[in-house]
Amino acid sequence: MLANRKPTDQDDGTKRYLVKCEGCAFEDTADGRDTATTIGTDHQRETQHEVVAVEVPPALDTS
Repeated sequence: MLANRKPTDQDDGTKRYLVKCEGCAFEDTADGRDTATTIGTDHQRETQHEVVAVEVPPALDTS
């Protein structure tokens, strides 16, 4: 999960991620990569489902 990290030149603060399960209806948002990884890993451990996390573009972030 989250293996394709690309470094960026600018750091505009904490990035938001959408964590989704491909095997059930689980979905959650996370502030920061570490939190997204923790959420995904915990869900995968509990269910054995594949989990994906995608960065939410700033234009779509409504927080």
